[in-house]
Amino acid sequence: MRKLSLTPIGNMITTVSLAIGAGTSIVVYIWVVLVGGHSQARGPILVGASVALLLALGIGLYFAKLVAQRVARIDEAARAIADGDFAARIPVDYSGQLGQLARTFNEMQRRLAELDSARKQFIANASHELRTPIFSLGGFVELLEEEDPSPEERAEFMRTMRQQIERLTKLTTDLLNLSQLDAGGVELESRTVDLSELARDVAREFGPRADRRGSRLELRTPERPVIAVGDPERVRQIIRILLDNALVHTPEGASVTVTTYSVNRRAQLTVSDDGAGIPQRVQKRIFERFYTADSSGGSGLGLAIARELAQRMHGSMAISSSRRFTAFTLDLQLGHDGTVAPAPSAVAERAGTAA
Repeated sequence: MRKLSLTPIGNMITTVSLAIGAGTSIVVYIWVVLVGGHSQARGPILVGASVALLLALGIGLYFAKLVAQRVARIDEAARAIADGDFAARIPVDYSGQLGQLARTFNEMQRRLAELDSARKQFIANASHELRTPIFSLGGFVELLEEEDPSPEERAEFMRTMRQQIERLTKLTTDLLNLSQLDAGGVELESRTVDLSELARDVAREFGPRADRRGSRLELRTPERPVIAVGDPERVRQIIRILLDNALVHTPEGASVTVTTYSVNRRAQLTVSDDGAGIPQRVQKRIFERFYTADSSGGSGLGLAIARELAQRMHGSMAISSSRRFTAFTLDLQLGHDGTVAPAPSAVAERAGTAA
C-alpha cells in the first residue's frame, strides 16, 4: 500500500482523470438513454462507462506516479543542497515544464557550488593574509621581551612592526569594504563629478609619498573639466587604490602619470607608470580577489574593490600593459554638463605642487 501512496499533485492528477472519465460517461448516458430514449443501450453504456473509469484510473495513477517520482527527485536534491551537498544534480531525462524546472534547478546548484567554493577560498585567503602579519608581530614582541636589542635593532623592529600594523589596518579595511559591497551595504551617490579635480586632490595626497620614493608623479588634465557621473568619494577611493598600486608595484624612481580625458561620450581616468609591465597571463586575473602577481606585500584586494565600485557606478575598469608600461583606466558615464574634452596634451602638473 505504501507504493500506492501519492503526493498531493498525484492525487490531483488521479482525481482529474476519474472526473473526466465519469463526466464523459454521465453525459453519454443522459444523451442516449434519457434524452434519446434508447433504453436498450443502458447496459452497454454502463459497461463502457466502467471500462472508461478503469482506464482513467489506470492512466491517472501512471502519470501521477511518474510526476511524483520526478518531483521527489527535485525535493531530494533540494534537501541535499540545504544540508550543504552541492554535488546533487537532477538527471534531465524528460521535457516539458518539469524538465525546464530540473534544468533551472541544476543551474542554481552549479552557481551555489561556485559561490560556496569562492566563499571557502575567500576565508582561506583572508585567514592567511591576516595570520602572516600577526605572526610577524608576535615574533617581534617575543624578541623585545626576551632579548636586549641595541637601539638600532630596536628602531628597526619598531619600523617593521609599524609596517605590519599598517598592513593589517589596510587589510581589515579592504575586507570590510568587500563585505559591505557583497551585502549591498554600500550606498552610492550618483551625481556629476569633475574627474580632473578629484584626480588633482588625490595626487596631492600622494605627492609626498612619491617624493620619498624618488618617483615622479605627474597629473595631465585637459583645459576643460572632465565631467563624469558617479559617487565622488568612491571615485576618490578608486584613484587612491590605483595610485597606491602604481607606487607599490613599481621600482623607486619610476614615473607615475594620472590622466583625465573624454572619449566616445565616456569620461575616463588613467593611472599609468613606466614600470616593468604586467604579463598577459597576470592581466587576465589582476582584478580577482586576493590575486597577487609578485611578493611586494599587497593583499590582492584593492583592484578587486576598484572594479566592484566602478561597476556599481555603471562604469568599468580596464588594464593595458606592455614592456615598461602599465595603465589602469576607470571608465564612467559622461556627465550631461560635460563637454567632450580632448586627450590632454598641454596641461601637465607636478603632483607635489599642483594647485
